[in-house]
Amino acid sequence: MWESLLLRLLIVKNAYQSHTMGWMSTSEAHWRLVRLAGVAGIIGAICWTIGDAALVGEHARPEQYPLLLKDYVGRIDFVGLRAMLPASEPRLAFGALIGHLSIPLYLVGSWHLFAAVRPAGSWTAWPIFALMICSSAWSPLGHAAFYFVGMIYKTILLVPETSHAALLDLGNRFHLVLLIAWVSAVASFALALLLLGLAIARGRTAYPRWAGLVLNPISFMGIGIGVPWLTPEPLHTWLDGAAFNIGWLAVYGLSTFLLWHGPRNRSAIAQVNAVT
Repeated sequence: MWESLLLRLLIVKNAYQSHTMGWMSTSEAHWRLVRLAGVAGIIGAICWTIGDAALVGEHARPEQYPLLLKDYVGRIDFVGLRAMLPASEPRLAFGALIGHLSIPLYLVGSWHLFAAVRPAGSWTAWPIFALMICSSAWSPLGHAAFYFVGMIYKTILLVPETSHAALLDLGNRFHLVLLIAWVSAVASFALALLLLGLAIARGRTAYPRWAGLVLNPISFMGIGIGVPWLTPEPLHTWLDGAAFNIGWLAVYGLSTFLLWHGPRNRSAIAQVNAVT
């Protein structure tokens, strides 16, 4: 009888150890993926910052381009033209394409943030994730469209005056499409960051509560605007139009650092384990 009881206890012990080791392996693998997804977000933010610098990283003076910045200034809706005119066509194309081709890195980064906020529950995590995915899906058009709008206006400098009216009208039509795509992407991630900051403040995510002071839309924009303002020339001019992606670099950098070894908010570990 005692031998039978002892055998049963050994079986239960071995099963428990096997289950525990399997759970630990799964948990460690999960947070390794979270870490890698955060790194993907960082690389994506760097690529998009480079793209912004290539697309809108110049500053033209009216006396350099009097036709566009003086004579036609009232007929051009596009406010980013001064930041594009001195750039060559290959540079503008590079800026548009590097963002377009690297958007999968931002999509992976969105999952990183989703994993960090999952302990807050499905009603919090899934809307944030959906908004992040929508923003990433809409961003490439809003980003790459700068190339087409800029090239339309640069072409005016090369063609006869009889073609100017048609190109000015076409440029404004292209700009409207750019604006719709750009505003959609910005509004989506701004709302996602607002919900993320509120979730962190409630203390139910994998982040410590103080991270909400940084991972929110106000700090996001403050960092994005402040970094170029503090940098010397020519970095200031190059980065002046990259505020959003500098903000994302700060978000993914801080988030990846905080989650490098798993959730920092120990009260959320049970919820994290339950969904991994």
